[in-house]
Amino acid sequence: MAAFKKTNVKIFTKTGPNITPDTIYWKKLGVPALVKEFGSIDYIDFSPVEPHYFAVTCSVRVQIYNPITKVVQKNLSHFRETAYGGSFRSDGSLICVGGEECQVKLFDVSSKSLLRVFKGHSSAVHRCFFTLDKTHIASFSDDKSICLWDIPSESKVTSFSEHLDYVRAGAISPVSTDIILSGGYDNIVRMYDTRINASVFNMDHGAPVESVLFLPTGGVFLSAGTLCKPSDHFIWY
Repeated sequence: MAAFKKTNVKIFTKTGPNITPDTIYWKKLGVPALVKEFGSIDYIDFSPVEPHYFAVTCSVRVQIYNPITKVVQKNLSHFRETAYGGSFRSDGSLICVGGEECQVKLFDVSSKSLLRVFKGHSSAVHRCFFTLDKTHIASFSDDKSICLWDIPSESKVTSFSEHLDYVRAGAISPVSTDIILSGGYDNIVRMYDTRINASVFNMDHGAPVESVLFLPTGGVFLSAGTLCKPSDHFIWY
């Protein structure tokens, strides 16, 4: 039998992990928690104030969870049809919700009381948000319109009807009470100034717009649309 000589294998010193800000951030995160709902989830919004409850809009209700215990703290169920887009006010005390009933409903978070019902849309309201001054709500509807509502008087202040298809995306400027952004299934993103009650400019996204978002500075916004080509999201300055 032939003899074989053992090959000497050089052993290298093990190098330590490459520590970066990203690795530090991800190590701080805990094990993901699973919260079970019993239907399609339309929208999730976190309260801006501690303990940062989060509202999950699903089916005919909005459930408000404790982020620590993952237990439902409040259940808003004053809906006969599907609810959409439950969103907190900046002080965390109120929440507005749209839905298939063509209305915007305003709730007190602590008591779960239904405080206001804003009527005027003729189709489902998929998104609604509080303005920076906390006294108005902007709503975005399948009736192709955007409405601005006054909370104390429960009345419509103004409306915009420049879109040619469903409006299912909207955002409020984080630095101005007067600037509203909308995205429609007509592929157009429009920006409105409520001081002159008109759109100040618009942009063609190239596909139905599903979501729009202002960055915190208010000078940049993002739009995202239905995927119909390799890249279908834009950043606008």
